Amino acid sequence: MDITTCPECGNAAEILWRDVFESTDGPVEHAKVMCVDRHSFLMPVAAIAAPRMPARDGSPAHQRRS
Repeated sequence: MDITTCPECGNAAEILWRDVFESTDGPVEHAKVMCVDRHSFLMPVAAIAAPRMPARDGSPAHQRRS
């Protein structure tokens, strides 16, 4: 299971599948991504973010203060 971050809400998301699509600039790898809130995207793999890790104190990443 590949995990990433939802580009819309920031929650955990799963990469459901990957495929290569032809374009005028050459082949581009895309992935189907769906988050736990059911947001769904078909996007280039290069645009997929690395998953955010929870803080060591267990708080969600989006609630951490720098």
